[in-house]
Amino acid sequence: MSKELEVQSQKLSAEQRFDLFMNRLMSERETWILTDEHGCVMLTDSDEDLVPFWPSEETAKLWASDEWSDCQPKVLSFVELMEKWIPGMEEDELAMIIFPGDDLKGRILHPWEFAELIKKKQEKLARKN
Repeated sequence: MSKELEVQSQKLSAEQRFDLFMNRLMSERETWILTDEHGCVMLTDSDEDLVPFWPSEETAKLWASDEWSDCQPKVLSFVELMEKWIPGMEEDELAMIIFPGDDLKGRILHPWEFAELIKKKQEKLARKN
């Protein structure tokens, strides 16, 4: 994804960013988080702790400014996401916010919901092949 497209993607709706994220996850087989010396960056929405995920290093870097300027993008493989992070977030009662925009809006999912969406997407892809 080019720098220009990365910046423009921030102007998409939360649902459009979610679709972009899912397509990128399925094709590139990776996702990105931000980390600092304390671990993974999290957001809070009302009473829920959210782990933000981005489709690329560039989109994650766009968030590494101001209060998060000391954060670094970290890549997670598809396998690492599904086998380690999804169960871990479920156990820790964390939710996911997918590709949040500048407005802090993004699609919020519980890990089990995300896993179900991935399963359906994989089944759909398998039927096509």
